[in-house]
This record gives sequence, structure tokens and C-alpha cells, in this order.
Amino acid sequence: MTIHDLSYLRHPETVSAASARYRELVPRSLARAAVVLTPSQATADLVREAYDVTAPVVVTPLGVDPGWSTAAPPDEALRTQLGLPTSYLLFVGTLEPRKDLRTLIDAHRLLADAPPLVLVGPAGWGEQLDTAGCITTGYLEDDRLRRVVAGAAALVLPSLDEGFGMPVIEALATGTPVVASDLPVLREVGGTVTAYAEPGDPGAFAAAIQQVLDSPGDPGPRRTHGAAYTWARCAEATRAAYSLALT
Repeated sequence: MTIHDLSYLRHPETVSAASARYRELVPRSLARAAVVLTPSQATADLVREAYDVTAPVVVTPLGVDPGWSTAAPPDEALRTQLGLPTSYLLFVGTLEPRKDLRTLIDAHRLLADAPPLVLVGPAGWGEQLDTAGCITTGYLEDDRLRRVVAGAAALVLPSLDEGFGMPVIEALATGTPVVASDLPVLREVGGTVTAYAEPGDPGAFAAAIQQVLDSPGDPGPRRTHGAAYTWARCAEATRAAYSLALT
């Protein structure tokens, strides 16, 4: 079985009713599992802490398509179509409580002369936030999403919990600076080429974003870091886990 994250245990107030059912379903599945897969070491550690796991736990890090490494910023036509300014901050993800978009919106309002905040992703569910002043694009297919990410001044992921943090690694693969919540899993994925801020702290996020805007740094190490996460490596780790389950 694969466990992507433990938000239903760690932050039950942020998950949907369907996800809350994992509190009952996961223990039942673990009792039958020959091998448990997780997308990160941080999630593997949480699984071992939360459950009496007798099966091996295998980490199978996710990957990014090579197209992210060659993505170019949006051209004038795409900017016009999506209403994008020349410079913008970016959030990518479903608009749901676990992503803690409120902290990012509050942080953005603390910044002086900051680029506009662009929100990309499906509407999701949960509290209706005041997004006045933000640019909302809704869901974008991969080609346009890559270009929007590649053109951002920084991508910000203020999540309270993640199992991997795909937007972080995708943005790094394009060379875009990233500011993320200071969670073990995001430090694992983002490494030393990502800036971090205390989860739920708008002031800390505002300071980290401003620092990145003032000194974005060399995109080369970010691209190298992101490109190291390949689907081939994920597939090989998954194949090895399945083979282990058959022994």
C-alpha cells in the first residue's frame, strides 16, 4: 500500500470528510500490507511513529517531467490571456485548508510594493478567503502551468502538512525561487536551495518572501536540484518495493 501523507491524523480539521475516513481505512490496510510505500522519508518516519508497522516501509520519491527543466516564462499572449503582470508571486495547489492560503494572503499584505499574488489551482473546499487583489487563474494544464511557474518571481507553499511537496520540486526544476513552510518533508525535498518560514506565521513568510525578492540567487543550483527528482528513479524504487512484496 502507499501512504501519501498523514494529514487526516495530524491536521484532521483541514481534511474533507472523505479523507477523514482514512483514520479507519489505513490501519485495516496496514494489517494486510506486505510493503508500505511513502513519497518521502519524512512521511515514512511519521508512519512508523503513528502506527505499529510490521511491513517494510520503502521511500519512493516522486519525480518531475523533463519539460519543467526547459519551461520558458509566459509570452505576451499567455500573460494577456491569464491576466498576468510582468512580475508576480505564485501559489499552486487546490484551495483547501491544509494549504493554509490565509497565511500567504496575510503575508502578501504585509509586504510593501510586492508583486501581485497569483493563485493557480482548482477551487477546492473550506473557508472562503478574501482574495481581493489576487489574480486567480483556476486549474491550468501542464504546458501553461510550467510556463506560469517558470515566469514567477517566487513560488510560495505555506502548507501546514505535505506528503512530498510537488510544487516545490517543480518550481525548482524551472529555476524559480521557492519559499516553503519549514516542515521536515519540505526541507527534505527543497534542500538548501529553498527558503523556509514558520508555518502559520504571516510575518515570517513576509520576511522570507522579501529576502527572496531582494536576492533571488542563481537559478542553476535550483534547476540541478529539481532535475535530480526523476520519474525513472521513482519507477525503479516502486518496482523494487513491489518485488519485495512478492518475496
